Amino acid sequence: MKNNRIIAYDALSRVLLQGAYSNLALDQALRREGLPREQSAFVTALFYGVLELGPRLDYQMNAYLKKPAASLDPEIRIILQMGFYQLLYMDSVPDRAAVDESVRLAGYARKSSARGLVNGVLRSFLRDGRRERLPDPASPEYPEVRYACPGWIFSQWTAQYGPETAARLAEASLGRPPLSVRVNTLKTTSEALARSLGARGIAVRPHAWLRDCLLLEGTGSIDGLPEYREGLFHVQDVSSQLSGLALGALPGEKVVDLCAAPGSKSFVAAQTMEGRGRILSCDLHPRKAGLIAKGAERLGIGCLEALCRDGREYDPALGGADRVLCDAPCSGLGILRRKPEIKYRPPREALPALQRALLENAARYVKPGGRLVYSTCTTNRAENEEVARLLLSQNFRPFPLQSLGIFSKIDPMGLCDGVGVTLFPHQMEGDAFYISAFVRV
Repeated sequence: MKNNRIIAYDALSRVLLQGAYSNLALDQALRREGLPREQSAFVTALFYGVLELGPRLDYQMNAYLKKPAASLDPEIRIILQMGFYQLLYMDSVPDRAAVDESVRLAGYARKSSARGLVNGVLRSFLRDGRRERLPDPASPEYPEVRYACPGWIFSQWTAQYGPETAARLAEASLGRPPLSVRVNTLKTTSEALARSLGARGIAVRPHAWLRDCLLLEGTGSIDGLPEYREGLFHVQDVSSQLSGLALGALPGEKVVDLCAAPGSKSFVAAQTMEGRGRILSCDLHPRKAGLIAKGAERLGIGCLEALCRDGREYDPALGGADRVLCDAPCSGLGILRRKPEIKYRPPREALPALQRALLENAARYVKPGGRLVYSTCTTNRAENEEVARLLLSQNFRPFPLQSLGIFSKIDPMGLCDGVGVTLFPHQMEGDAFYISAFVRV
């Protein structure tokens, strides 16, 4: 079995040097090594801690380097970030272990010539009393260091929502998100599921106002739970659940989910439809369509068909739908706490064009009187209301989300713009999200 820090280093290298997704890189590493719970918790904390706080950790090490951290060999930069994170934030790790294991990691990474650098930098930090540095609050670099948030993201938030909301969004992007699940009402009730999970020692708390949403703590491996294997729930963020519920799908209706993977919003629709009707859940990639089908089978959803489709290309078989969901690929700025690696990747300027193409095609599938929901997990208005307004010139009128009971708290928890709502994590225990709804006239 590999050393815990080697496991964390390998997973971080896959994300930061090879472009892997954080959740997949970590899950694969933990499964491969078969670590017990305590060791898995250590690796997870170190892995996500470094990803979340990279810019802040770089700022600390810059005080002890002759050249900026960004100019170091990338492997040594990761190792030093790991060392600083342990010294600053992991009280259970002895100082000597943090330093010595970091030096050994340099050898593991085939950077033995840098062992002296790693040792010297970390020991200098210890001699200074492990004092964390921050820039002056008036400094332009303060947000990037304080919140470990790239300047371009913070500047965008400030320009679009103002400095107070920008700071709250940046603060909410740190730390691990709550684990929220959607009860499969086709098989059980919230009360019965809560009792069953509670009997296993899992802390269960109903969401304050969203019915059939439970917040869990102390679950261990989710897919190892009998309740999960029996299809009594699926994992889904609060805001994502709201996106699926905004469809208002009814029994017997035809629903098209244009960019459906991993399928959670389609699963919500199946539950509001009481398992009766037809749901066509589409994804561009065959593997992801397969995952949707597998999830539906586990949950006992027989009215769902997973299809491999390019959402930009019209398919007549999808037409005449009562409800259409277009949850478009986006920059993901609303889920930084789930995928902190997004912070280290350049902005994708072409996304609004892709989103418009998807939404235009989605609009073709809605029958007169039918409802179309457009949503993203980003905060960027260029990807949200600026795209959604496209429908106003295409025989659609805004559907008032406030008319749905689940959105009765929409004003205090989000920013309404006339065509939709932007949900903020610091107001509702969910990810930042944009949801808009329209009716075809």
